[in-house]
Amino acid sequence: MEILCDTSFLMVLVSKPIKQVAKIESQLGRLDFLVPDVAESELLRLVEKAGPKRSTLARTALELAKAKFKKVIVVKARHVDDSLIEYATRHKCAVATIDTNLRRRLIANKVLVLTLSRDKLIVANPKPKDHG
Repeated sequence: MEILCDTSFLMVLVSKPIKQVAKIESQLGRLDFLVPDVAESELLRLVEKAGPKRSTLARTALELAKAKFKKVIVVKARHVDDSLIEYATRHKCAVATIDTNLRRRLIANKVLVLTLSRDKLIVANPKPKDHG
């Protein structure tokens, strides 16, 4: 299953060890993480403009994304969240985020959401999918 990562998720990914990835993979199949170009741009901006701690996190997140994840180009929208929702619904992929507003909007659009709770990767909307 392809998982589109937003900037907040990528930043947390490098700041804490994530547990339960194997458990989620046993439920959903292999997880292929995707990095949207807009998240990469946000990380680059943080590297340049954020304070020392966030800048370092953003740089590490960028390195991880380039080394391990596939980059995808998303449709440019006025807001990054709109781009992520549009891509996820069109490509039928899940989204990984810790952003509460984005999570609510994704669930409203029937997109599977992965998030973090106490350093564990969890499915935010564990509802059965409509097969129709």
